Amino acid sequence: MWTIFSRDSSKDFPYEISESPKYVFNEKSLWKLNKGKKKNTAQEVSIFEFLINDDIPGSETRSALAKSAVKHLKTLKHPNILSFLESSEVKTIIYLSTEYVEPLQSFISSQNNLHTDIMNQYIAWGISNIIEGLKFLNFEAKLCHNKVNIWSVFVNKAGQWKLGELEYMNSVDNSPPSYVSELYCAPGHRQSPFSIDIWGLGVLIWEVFNGPLSNQSALKIPKKIPKEILTIYPKLVAVDPMNRPSYDIVTSTLREQGYFGNDLEKTMTSLSQYHILDDFQRTAFLEKLPNLLETYPKNIALYNVLPSLLEMFNYVKEQKVIFPSMIKLSTMLDDQEFEEKIVPCIVKLFESNDRATRLLLLNTIELYASRLKADLLNTNIFPLLVSGLADASPTIRELTVRSMVYISSKLNYNNLNVELMRHFARLQMKDDQGSIRTNTTVCLGKIAQYLDPKNRSKILSSAFSRALKDPFQPSRMAGVSAFSATQQYYPLIEVSTRVLPALCQVTLDPEKGVRDITFQTIKGFLGKLENVSEDERLKEKMEEEVANTTSPAIPTWAGWAVTTVTSKFYSSKIPQKDEKSVELSKNNLNNTSVNNCEEQMHSKLLKDNIVKNVYKEKQIESIDSLQDTQNHKNSMKDSTLHNDWDDNSGWNVGDDWESIGVDTSNSIKDKSDFGWEDQEPILLDDSDMLAKKAEAELIKEEMRKKREERKQERIKQLESKRSNKQSLKLGGKRL
Repeated sequence: MWTIFSRDSSKDFPYEISESPKYVFNEKSLWKLNKGKKKNTAQEVSIFEFLINDDIPGSETRSALAKSAVKHLKTLKHPNILSFLESSEVKTIIYLSTEYVEPLQSFISSQNNLHTDIMNQYIAWGISNIIEGLKFLNFEAKLCHNKVNIWSVFVNKAGQWKLGELEYMNSVDNSPPSYVSELYCAPGHRQSPFSIDIWGLGVLIWEVFNGPLSNQSALKIPKKIPKEILTIYPKLVAVDPMNRPSYDIVTSTLREQGYFGNDLEKTMTSLSQYHILDDFQRTAFLEKLPNLLETYPKNIALYNVLPSLLEMFNYVKEQKVIFPSMIKLSTMLDDQEFEEKIVPCIVKLFESNDRATRLLLLNTIELYASRLKADLLNTNIFPLLVSGLADASPTIRELTVRSMVYISSKLNYNNLNVELMRHFARLQMKDDQGSIRTNTTVCLGKIAQYLDPKNRSKILSSAFSRALKDPFQPSRMAGVSAFSATQQYYPLIEVSTRVLPALCQVTLDPEKGVRDITFQTIKGFLGKLENVSEDERLKEKMEEEVANTTSPAIPTWAGWAVTTVTSKFYSSKIPQKDEKSVELSKNNLNNTSVNNCEEQMHSKLLKDNIVKNVYKEKQIESIDSLQDTQNHKNSMKDSTLHNDWDDNSGWNVGDDWESIGVDTSNSIKDKSDFGWEDQEPILLDDSDMLAKKAEAELIKEEMRKKREERKQERIKQLESKRSNKQSLKLGGKRL
């Protein structure tokens, strides 16, 4: 048969058979079902093959039936009817090409978990597919299928059930053909457009749960049919056509019994009717979808849900709500499909000015970063991603720092060794959040192996030395741990002149935890120098490790630090502000029209839990600028300007680098300028230096408390002035 097909296939028929599975369907049908593909694109299809054999009794009738099936399938277009692609008659064979499907009987028999909850949901959805298809045939097309059973239903890649086997189809005004098999011949005469096909629906339900029918008398015994269907099932297979219910009654009864209306069916219905849902219904559906996807069959998720989401992504505004489901489904795609379908969506979301969207991308970056191509990452995504390091929101800055761990291995020289290091230097020097400074140090320790070996030791020693002087205790601990975890990257001369002097200063740290790990690290570095002193042959080997771009073996003394640096980032609630002042300011401003403007300004941000801190931070900034009523109004106008995403507070960061001497107009700089200044060998402070620093911190704390007291006093004065004035109602006249 293969030879006949390859020899006689017409040029007009662009499909070819690739495999001939031994389906049981082939023994029950006029057709033989083969797997095929399109010649030019290798698209998977199904090819039904009918052999015209004049030697077989009734061959003319059989040929007429096959041609009738092709004719009907070619003219009928419906989501629940087999999709026609092409047909061709080549000598003694009729070829019919359709979307890729497999017989329902083969699909059901291959399922070992037929009675699990998700499989019951799937079968219920499949039955609803067939009901919709039959309603279309009987009432809109005015046709009767006449042969609804397990052999006339097929399952496509998306898991949808499709009606096929249309050779016995005729008009509802005509009597059913006399050549229908007696086994599937509905008892009684046609009393309505649906009386025959509704009986066939009952047969289909019986066969799905009990296997192919052997005689009609077996229909009286439900056997494994679920109890939710038993209320309506006997009426479906009633001998008297007048007792058979309509499709609407069947649907409503199954819904009342709880068989229809499950999560899978609701999901499929929402996807197909997404354009008619209101905004609230859309958002509620999309927020619930990611958790539901874990329970759905893979073929439904991959070939039904994902294409619908990709289509919606192009024209709806809820893109950030669609993305969690898309990125979860993307794990099922191969690299080529991921690049074609998911990557354009990721780039489009990075271009968005919505903070909630950026937070979503940062929180899920570990799911897709490894699959991004280096060229695309460096050219299209990194410039957008790195701008988050200068954003006004601490949450955005911290998550952006953490995200660099997942992409650093793919960054080019300039992006990693120049641009990113420049941003990290600024964060260490100027960021007011201790957790961000800490995580910048941790991140640098994690990505150290990817830095350029020629400048790596300079970058690391400068950055970690600065971390040791940080007033935030976790930052100092991170600096010590990072020194130890990256011990293999420092030349011996740098260990003796820069690393050890920097660490020795921390031996008098106020926190014992910092002192303990510092002593441990110092002992490790001293042991390294001592080993070289005893055996100078080790010096050459150690110097080679410095220039290594991979991670060499870590000595035992540094193992604890590697575990610390490479495990988790430091976590803290940011921003850390005075909760009492925030609460007082909210109460004081509730009665003013200015506060109404502020609430509108923040309404979009408050929709998403992950950006609540931004609102709190802006309120405190407004309180600090209160001097009188007019100044307060002006400050609120200013805060409105600064709260927009497109301002210069975070994303348009071209001017931010002037303070550290960086010209962003030219991204390619002197390769020796990394933002961390060249440091001379660090001299040990006087013995009372730490005490002086502690005293300075206490003075700063007292000054801060005084400022807070003055602030509260000003707020009370303003509140007193407002309470003495008569409130002006909408439409009222000023006296």
